[in-house]
Amino acid sequence: MSEGRFEIYLTEARSGWLEARLIDDDSHYDLSIHSNFSEPIKDLFRCLCDVHGLEAPTDMDTDYRHCEFEWGGEGWLYYWNITPRPNGVLDITVEFKGKREVHGDEYPVWKIETSTTWQDLAQQVFTQASEMLWMYGFTGYYERWDKDFPAGPMMRLGHLLNGRPVDTNDFSCEIGYLAATR
Repeated sequence: MSEGRFEIYLTEARSGWLEARLIDDDSHYDLSIHSNFSEPIKDLFRCLCDVHGLEAPTDMDTDYRHCEFEWGGEGWLYYWNITPRPNGVLDITVEFKGKREVHGDEYPVWKIETSTTWQDLAQQVFTQASEMLWMYGFTGYYERWDKDFPAGPMMRLGHLLNGRPVDTNDFSCEIGYLAATR
């Protein structure tokens, strides 16, 4: 897998749809995810918490980690697979497949295969989610997305980004993580 620039932007939440943009080197990919099918921000938080500090994939039968997930739309799916490697590197595969009819065959549209570090991806995801909260607040996010913002998983990721145990219980510290993104 190439180890180039990989960036994620959560650009908009409205009417039960989340818009995002992935940048892989100089290629841009726009994603539309529906809230009825997916919990994309929660997936990213859980994945990044689960793969933190891993140097290799685990045996999913004995040590489940949330490193494979899919985001859905209407007739299309985005399949994610995050694989940890030594030195905090993550291999990332995102595949976009569409269906022309209900229960029909899936057709590949595009596929990203790249690598980045856990630190870079975790910081991007945390910052982008924080920007959504600053823009809409918790209630505004709920009104736009039709589901509650996954604050607990976000703060678990914030603890890891700040070198604290994932089970730290400190509300003022968590509010400080959000303030630091401003």
